[in-house]
Amino acid sequence: MKKISGVPSRKARSTLEQQVEERTRALENMNTALKVLLEKRENDKREIEKRVMVNIDQLIRPYLEKLANSGLNSRQTAYLEIIQTHLNEIVSPFTRNLSIRQWNLTPTEMQVAILVKQGRTTPQIAKLLTLSARTVEAHRRRIRAKFGLARKKTNLMTYLRSI
Repeated sequence: MKKISGVPSRKARSTLEQQVEERTRALENMNTALKVLLEKRENDKREIEKRVMVNIDQLIRPYLEKLANSGLNSRQTAYLEIIQTHLNEIVSPFTRNLSIRQWNLTPTEMQVAILVKQGRTTPQIAKLLTLSARTVEAHRRRIRAKFGLARKKTNLMTYLRSI
């Protein structure tokens, strides 16, 4: 690079500017490609979460409900409730990723919402989560308020199934 009194020549400056522009374009292209890949990864993650939830709701929960209605003794019922609770805990990170971020539901509200969405009644939810029915009702009221359903006749289960 030719310098006249410490300053690069015009040709040298022009070449440097072109190299900087080329590198800038290359970096912008790489950034765009990375953004596309990250969006794809995020979409794939959401799709997998959705599939897991649908599979559990369609393939596992119906049999757990049939088992619950098959006349189990108290010990078997307790084991079944533990299985259901743990299953809810396993899938709650998926639902937490989707719903808590959007609606700011607490973990217990999320559990109640999941069980309501499954069609469980307040007494059933209370028994499964070892809460009083009044506590479950309070959670349901807070959930309705957070979804903007307070003082509306919209069915909570129907609404939760639609989102």
